[in-house]
Amino acid sequence: MIKKIFTIFITTLFFTVGCAVKQEPPATAPEWELSSQAAATYYFLRSLDETVRGRFLESAAVLEKAVAENPRPILYIEMARSYWRAQDRQSAFRTMEEAVSIFPDEPGLYFFLAELYLADNKDDQAVTVLERYREVAPHDLDVYQDLASFYSQMGDYPRVLDLLDQVPEDRKTPEMLYYMGRASSELGDRKKALFFLRRAVESKPGFPQAWAEMAFIHERERDYLQAEEIYRKLLSMGERNPELVLRIIELNLMLNNPDKALEYLGRGPVDSQFLLDVANKFISNSFYSHAYEIIQRIREQGAYPPTVYFYLALIAYQGWSDPDEALDYLGRVPEEDAHHIQALSFSIQIYFEEQLYQEALDLAVLGRDTHPAESRFFLFEAIVLEVLEDFDMALETVSSALKEWPEDTDLLFRKGVVVDKTGDKDGSLKIMEEVIAIDQDHHEALNYIGYSLAEQNRDLDRALVLIERALSLDPANGYYLDSLAWVYYMQGDYHMAWKQIKTAVEFVDDDPIIWEHYGDIAQKMGFKAQAVKGYEMALENEPEDREKILEKMRDLNSRLTGQESGTVY
Repeated sequence: MIKKIFTIFITTLFFTVGCAVKQEPPATAPEWELSSQAAATYYFLRSLDETVRGRFLESAAVLEKAVAENPRPILYIEMARSYWRAQDRQSAFRTMEEAVSIFPDEPGLYFFLAELYLADNKDDQAVTVLERYREVAPHDLDVYQDLASFYSQMGDYPRVLDLLDQVPEDRKTPEMLYYMGRASSELGDRKKALFFLRRAVESKPGFPQAWAEMAFIHERERDYLQAEEIYRKLLSMGERNPELVLRIIELNLMLNNPDKALEYLGRGPVDSQFLLDVANKFISNSFYSHAYEIIQRIREQGAYPPTVYFYLALIAYQGWSDPDEALDYLGRVPEEDAHHIQALSFSIQIYFEEQLYQEALDLAVLGRDTHPAESRFFLFEAIVLEVLEDFDMALETVSSALKEWPEDTDLLFRKGVVVDKTGDKDGSLKIMEEVIAIDQDHHEALNYIGYSLAEQNRDLDRALVLIERALSLDPANGYYLDSLAWVYYMQGDYHMAWKQIKTAVEFVDDDPIIWEHYGDIAQKMGFKAQAVKGYEMALENEPEDREKILEKMRDLNSRLTGQESGTVY
C-alpha cells in the first residue's frame, strides 16, 4: 500500500483570496475580473458539482481550465482522478506525468501516479515512478519504505535488502526492519531474518505482521514451541483472525497436545464452518475422538450443514476402522451439497479398499451419471475394471473419457498402464511420453518411463534423469527409490544401488518386486544373508512369479553350501 504523505487542505488552498482594493464604480456597466487563484477556485467548485452528478469527463475538462489559471499539484491529482473515474486511463497518466514534470519536488504527485500504475496492474511502472522520486529526494526515507513494500510484493528480495541497507541504522523504521527480515527469510537466511524482526518488535511491540513472520520462521525451523508462544502472544494482543486460532490449534496438535488445542476453540468464531475447519485439523493429525467431540458441538447447535456427515465418515473409517458406518454417513450427503462429489469418491475408495469391487464399480458409474463434468469417475471406473482384469472395458472407458478431456494426464497415464497390462509395452511407453509432454512434472509417468527403460536395459542415462526428477517431486516415494536403485543396478553401480534399495524398503516393506530387487542387489554386493532375506520377504508378499524367486533361492543356496548354519535357506 502506498503511504499517503502528501496532504493539503482544500479550504486553505482555494478559499483564501486576497482582499481587493475598493475602487470607484465606472460610469458604464461593471466588468468583473477574477484573479487566477479565484478563477481556479471557481472552476474547482464547478468540477465538484460535475463529479457529484457523475459527469467525470466534464469535471476533468473544468479542472483543465483551473490548471490553466493557477496550476497546483492538488488540481492535477483531482483532474487525473476524474479521468480515471471516466475510464480514460491514458489521460489520467498523461495528466500526472505532466504534473510531475512541473512539480518535480512534490512527493504526493509521485505517490499518486504510482498508485494509478498499481491500480492498472503495472507494478514495474509504479516502482519506476518511486525510483524517480528517490533520485530527486534521496533524503526522503518514506519512499524507501514504500519501495521496499513494492519489491517485497514483486518477490525481488535482494533489491529490498540493497535498498534498505542504504538507510542509516538509527533511521530504520520498524516497517523497514520487517521488510528486511521477510526478505532475508525468503532468501534462506533465517538467522538474519530473526535478527531484523526482533529489532522491529523491540521498536514496535504491537507489530503483528513482524510477530507473525517470526512465528512462521520458527515453524519452518520446526521450533513449534517458539512458534506457538508467538501466536499466543498475538492472541493476547487482541488479534482475532480465525487463521491465527487455527495455526495455534494445529501447532498444539503437532506438539501432541490435543487437549490444549481444544481449549483454543473458544477463541475463534462460533460458526459451523470454523468448527469444521478445526475438526479437519484434528482428523489430519489422527485425533479422532477430539474431532468427534467438535462435530457433536456443531450438531448440538441445531441446524448444521450436510458436510458434517463427510467429516463423520472420515472419523468412522480412519479413526474407528468402521467402513459400514462411514458408508452410512456418506450416503447422507445430498447431491446438491458441495461435498457430494467427495462423498461419492470416498465411498468408491472404501469399497475398493474393502475389495468390494462390484459395489465400487456401480458407484463409479453412478458418479459418471450424476456428475458428467467430473473426469474422476471415468478414472475410478477404469481402475476398478483394471483390477478385475477386464482390460478391454477399462481401455474403452478411459478412451471414451479422453475424447472429452484429451489432455487429462491422469486419464492418459491410466490408459498407458492398461495398455501395458495387455502386453503392449511399446504402446504404453508412447502414451507415457505423451503424458510428460503435456506435464513435465507428472512424477508417476516420469518414474514409469524411467523404470521401463531400466527393465529393457536401454537409455539408462535418460532413465536416471527421469527417475531423479520424479524423486525431486516426491522424495519419500519408496517405489521411485526402487526404480533409482534398479537403474544403478543395470549400470553396474552396485554400491549406489544398494544404498537406494535399503532406503526403498524402509518406505515400502510389502512389495515383492522391491524385495526381489533387494535380494538381487545384495547378491551382487556379496551380502549373501541379506540376499536370502530379500528373497524370503518377496515370497512372503505373494509375488506374481513365485517360481522365479524360488529358483534364485535354490541357486543362492547351492553356492552357500558349507557355510555356517543360519545363513542357508
